Amino acid sequence: MATLLLSLRHKLPLTNMSNKLCYYKCFVTKNNKTEELWLWGSWKEIQAEVLQHYDEGADAVELEMINKEQFYETLSRP
Repeated sequence: MATLLLSLRHKLPLTNMSNKLCYYKCFVTKNNKTEELWLWGSWKEIQAEVLQHYDEGADAVELEMINKEQFYETLSRP
């Protein structure tokens, strides 16, 4: 059985979502209680965070995409 080596031009490109920073409002529901979190990171990191909540017993995890300005408005200012 031969292995076919693909050149770089034949490889699938990465999507923009996987490389760029993403900002989300995250609502985690567990035992009829909902907690609001603010997340930022690459899409891969956001997905890992969502899976972590499910591993910890969350009933539901909802994401709402926000922009960078909305994210930084929520941070406390000195």
